[in-house]
Amino acid sequence: MSLDQSARPERIGDTGVLRWPGTWRVYVATRSEEIRADAERALTVRGEADLLASVSEGISTHLSRAESYARDRHGLRRWLTGQAIEGAWSNVNSATVMLYGVLPTAEMCGRGPEVVGIGRAYLPSDDPRLVHLQARLAAGDLHEGDRPLMQSVLRAAYTAQAMETGRVRSFRNLLLGGVLMLTLIVLGVVTIGAIWPTVIPMCGNQAVIQAQGLMPAQICPTGGLRPSHGDVPLVALIGMLGAALATAASLSTRSELSTRYSLAVVQNLLKAPAGVATSVLGLLILNSGFVPGFAGLGSQPAILVWAMAFGYGQQIVTRFVDQRADNLLSAASPLTPAGRGNRAG
Repeated sequence: MSLDQSARPERIGDTGVLRWPGTWRVYVATRSEEIRADAERALTVRGEADLLASVSEGISTHLSRAESYARDRHGLRRWLTGQAIEGAWSNVNSATVMLYGVLPTAEMCGRGPEVVGIGRAYLPSDDPRLVHLQARLAAGDLHEGDRPLMQSVLRAAYTAQAMETGRVRSFRNLLLGGVLMLTLIVLGVVTIGAIWPTVIPMCGNQAVIQAQGLMPAQICPTGGLRPSHGDVPLVALIGMLGAALATAASLSTRSELSTRYSLAVVQNLLKAPAGVATSVLGLLILNSGFVPGFAGLGSQPAILVWAMAFGYGQQIVTRFVDQRADNLLSAASPLTPAGRGNRAG
């Protein structure tokens, strides 16, 4: 019995490239073809097409749905909810579980280490199903009766994987909302400062030194002696520069784990408005006289250097976001065994 071939992804010419961009689409299409080939070969070897007709039909249905998700274009709403990626992978995973119901006994037993590896990646080390399967594999005593056990371990592992990746997706959407909100707030502050410079004063106050006749009472970011429309925008730009330097420095130490969703882009987007906010607030604090022993900002370069330093210092705030992101990515990555106890709660 051959599986239904009618719902495979559309291709462009003879290049075999899927119509819409996305690495996950390539993975889904490739994995679907692999499962289909394994199922057809297993059905041919076992020669029990009539008995396994329902399983064969189920595999074909799941693969067709997965390929449909990979073939179609999806809008912003489906991207935010993860409907396309999760729909494709859930069907691929269900087809994989069903595949173990048709594999010849010898091949099924030979894939025992693969099932254990998937289980260890996403299930707790003391999961009774996983413990039982590992014991059977260690004893070299796998047989036909262990087929439901292997399917149970796979099903549980894929369910745990979906839950962890769902947490990553929810955190990504939360970060996007935070980036949007903080960006709007920062734009509002910069706009107000550009229109009414005296409302958000960025100029250094050197009243003590001026009293000694050494320099004027004020020096502003743009170099003037009184607030101007360009002070706050310039400080914001310098703050973004400091945040960009911090982002570049963090890239050398960050390792992106293998998951369905990436948080690196959103994390870096957050640093830009955060750098603007910390630079503006930092200069306001310095100019307020709140810091004991600080005599004030005595020159334009000093103001700009402090703005850059405060922009770089946004790392102190965003570090907690980065830590949470790392924990979620570790929990969702198959490269991090669940038994190490570092799963995010």
